[in-house]
Amino acid sequence: MLSLKGRLSWSLTLSLVLLLSLQWLVVSYAINKLSEDQLSKRLQHEGESLLASAQFNASNQLKIDPQRLSAIYQRAFSGHYYVVTSGKQRLISRSLWDTDLNIGRLAKDEKRLLYGKGPEAQSLLIVANGYQKQGQAITIAIAENLGPLKASIARFQLIYAAISLLGLMILLGIQRLIIQHALLPLKKIQSDIAKLERGETNQIASKGPEEIAPLITELNHLLQTIQQKSKRSRESLGNLAHALKTKLTLLNQTAERSEIEKMPDIRASIYAATDALDQIIERELKRARLMGNVQPMQQIDLNTEIAQLTHTMRMIYKSKIVNITWEVADGTKFHGDGEDLLEILGNLLDNACKWCKRNVSLTVTGNESPIFVIEDDGPGCPVHELNSLTQRGFRADESVAGSGLGLAIVYDIANSYGANLSFSRSAALGGLRVEVRFSPRKHSLKTTHD
Repeated sequence: MLSLKGRLSWSLTLSLVLLLSLQWLVVSYAINKLSEDQLSKRLQHEGESLLASAQFNASNQLKIDPQRLSAIYQRAFSGHYYVVTSGKQRLISRSLWDTDLNIGRLAKDEKRLLYGKGPEAQSLLIVANGYQKQGQAITIAIAENLGPLKASIARFQLIYAAISLLGLMILLGIQRLIIQHALLPLKKIQSDIAKLERGETNQIASKGPEEIAPLITELNHLLQTIQQKSKRSRESLGNLAHALKTKLTLLNQTAERSEIEKMPDIRASIYAATDALDQIIERELKRARLMGNVQPMQQIDLNTEIAQLTHTMRMIYKSKIVNITWEVADGTKFHGDGEDLLEILGNLLDNACKWCKRNVSLTVTGNESPIFVIEDDGPGCPVHELNSLTQRGFRADESVAGSGLGLAIVYDIANSYGANLSFSRSAALGGLRVEVRFSPRKHSLKTTHD
């Protein structure tokens, strides 16, 4: 699709070309018409001068006083010619040499403006008038070669076209600068949106032109609404989990009442259900603790966030005394939703801490295309079960508490970012190795997920 700048440039260029072309045609026509009008008036005056120099003698023979004629009519093919006709008598200028102009007789006060060919194929403008002198009818035709006039007009048109073309180039340059200046606010908005995408800001700072300002206001309002809804959702999740845990505690207390002792099957069913729900609630509470107060689409400080996350994990698994080591390579950046990243790392570290003997490792590399690798020294996973780890509800060992949803959620989030999630055996620690590899810029393109 053609850009707004391209559309404006093409439309203005086309408009200027049409305007200058029309102007060139109008000016050329006006100059040509004005020149021929002036030439015809001059030929009319020369015809009247020729009439004044013409006399009839006593024998009614028409004579023209050569002393009153311009020398240009005496030079052969000079481009200036005349033909005088009276009765059977016909006088032509010496400049015509042995040629003639086919001009018929005209009545008194009759006038004609003609175009014809003269000697040496000259293009002539002919002004013919009918007069009466000394009682005799006279037709006088004055002609002039249009070649020099047309050549002068052609030179003028060429010079005018060159000046117009130069003016067009200057105008196009000016209009390009005007368009670039007019679109500068849009470039600033584009830069702000890019920062928003990279998580460097949570609002579009630029207001833009008057026509776009309402759109920017609405976008900022939408972003603020999304952030508020996200915060409320996290808070509601924690509140709901706490409320359900309280109710489960009451339910367990009810199951221990003396009346229920006589019904061991019902008591066992209650305990089984509350244990399963308790695992889910614990997981949701853990998510709420991991999420903290992260704002969506903020640039993530990996060192700070991973340090806090590993500290939280050590507190959660303090009874196990897990040794968590981590390292972030210089220049590695993650641009995206902080909640999503902490959801991925939180679930993977939680899974590693749950299965490890003692050691868990997290390394981050990749600059603009971050690669997160989590390893542990646990029993790992059989090769034939690696592809099943991301299935919802799948548990490699049913004896270990868990809902089987953590890795499935990690897979969904990673997939929404176009990231590649892979599992293998850790060569360094011997347990499970999980790698999350983001593609260039794909990690900043968030889609909805469960």
